[in-house]
Amino acid sequence: MEDHPTVREGLCLVLEREGFAVVGRAGTAEAGHDAIVAAQPSVALVDVDLPDGSGVELTRRLLRRDGRFGVLLYTGMEDPQVLEDALASGARGFTLKTSDPRTMLNAVRAVAAGGTFVDPGVRDRLRAAAADGAGAQPERVLTAREREILAHLAEGRSIEEIAAELVLSVATIRTHVRNAMGKLGTRTRAHAIVVALRRGELVL
Repeated sequence: MEDHPTVREGLCLVLEREGFAVVGRAGTAEAGHDAIVAAQPSVALVDVDLPDGSGVELTRRLLRRDGRFGVLLYTGMEDPQVLEDALASGARGFTLKTSDPRTMLNAVRAVAAGGTFVDPGVRDRLRAAAADGAGAQPERVLTAREREILAHLAEGRSIEEIAAELVLSVATIRTHVRNAMGKLGTRTRAHAIVVALRRGELVL
């Protein structure tokens, strides 16, 4: 979902060239809501800044309707607070318009597979924000294992892939993720990654 027709069509061409089926297009929040509800896509690519409203609020609205929607937000805004607010909406992923197209494709694949993706550019900005406010940062609350698993999630890996790599059960990985989310006060994996980055808990 993108309000600039040329950019929107360019995104669609890139996605289709990589084998994705584009099942709908929209340039406004209202049209996007209706298109996403009707098409039930594996991934809904939503711009944060739309002419008739916020993509963040649209994400909240969609997830109130059906928590299974895989929303991938993207934006040209790079303010750390904007980035954190966006992922607090329940989106599974976040990427920047300034990033390489390959990053966008990796993000779409991760969200389509039920995973999480946080753009490396977003991570860089959140790390920088954490470093700027290092004197006021709270004490670390995550265990080393929880930090390790969140770092893997930030790279777009699935729970199953992480379990295989760490030689742990899927149930154990899920427990670590739930514990980390509880400690960080978040409801989604993506938001947990962002909060951990902002607090300086993750080094990616």
